[in-house]
Amino acid sequence: MSFKEEIVKVLNNAGDKEIIVVCDFDGTITTADSDVTMNGMAKFFGYESDFAKDRTALYEEYGKYLTEGDDMTRYKMQNKWWSAQMELFKKHNVAPDSYTNAGGKLNFMLRKDACDMLAFCDKNDIPVFIVSSGLGNMIIPLLAFSGNLSGNMRVIANFVRYDEDKPVSYTPVVTPMNKSAHLALELEPFENYHAVVFGNEQSDLGIIPADLCTTVLIEN
Repeated sequence: MSFKEEIVKVLNNAGDKEIIVVCDFDGTITTADSDVTMNGMAKFFGYESDFAKDRTALYEEYGKYLTEGDDMTRYKMQNKWWSAQMELFKKHNVAPDSYTNAGGKLNFMLRKDACDMLAFCDKNDIPVFIVSSGLGNMIIPLLAFSGNLSGNMRVIANFVRYDEDKPVSYTPVVTPMNKSAHLALELEPFENYHAVVFGNEQSDLGIIPADLCTTVLIEN
């Protein structure tokens, strides 16, 4: 069943509930063999660049906390790791046009099925929340370039903030373990909703309480 067909099925049984769509980006909207946005700039600059070497050093320090340790330790250390990664954009003075340039040169392919779903949601005024621990500065131009950025969409991800052309700060970090908390803030105005949640990993699907959503695991 396609992304769009999953939504239509839920719409037909929604009653008075408002339908919203929640989905991951890397590996869900993009294909499984696409590059990953949070690693994209290191690959774009080259793995021998100072930016990439600094990021590799961070991975060696923090990478194990993606899977190892108790939940509280992993939560804290992922926050530290993501914050340290975002600091690299300031340290290396990454220009604001770098993300669009990188998106055009790296391997990012959006699933046709996902694009059809986003177009369907736009046409039918269905709110879409893309919740990603990836890099928002890259996600936005990828969606825009492919014609899939719309007014009914909210991208919750990691964004570098600029003062003119200088990276000066970043939004509160979005990690694999705190995505649900970020989304909960965005959903406060919705009092009577049912979400269709798309993800390519089981961990993507637990972002909303089970009684408030229908989950769809995307096969790679």
